[in-house]
Amino acid sequence: MEKPARTGLAVISVFALMVVRGLLLWILNPVGFLLWLLFGWILGVGPGQFLGWLDLNLIATLQRVLIHPINGEWPMPRVAFVSIGMLRSVRHRVHLVYDPV
Repeated sequence: MEKPARTGLAVISVFALMVVRGLLLWILNPVGFLLWLLFGWILGVGPGQFLGWLDLNLIATLQRVLIHPINGEWPMPRVAFVSIGMLRSVRHRVHLVYDPV
């Protein structure tokens, strides 16, 4: 009987992550685009790559803040923080319709 509760809690925690992430992306994308306009030429990356880097780090932060304290385990693959030195190797992009996370 304990296993269905964990599964339900995992689903709720992942849903909470997606809802909070969706709301935060409304703030992060415009601010991130402005930051890219200011610093993107220094870093030598495009806007999609820069916003993808911000989104990956947002997901990593939310996983540690929301999912782990609520659930105590990782119900989905854990995303690692990506340093600014690894920015050029980021392949993740923010999509309007399809989101692979």
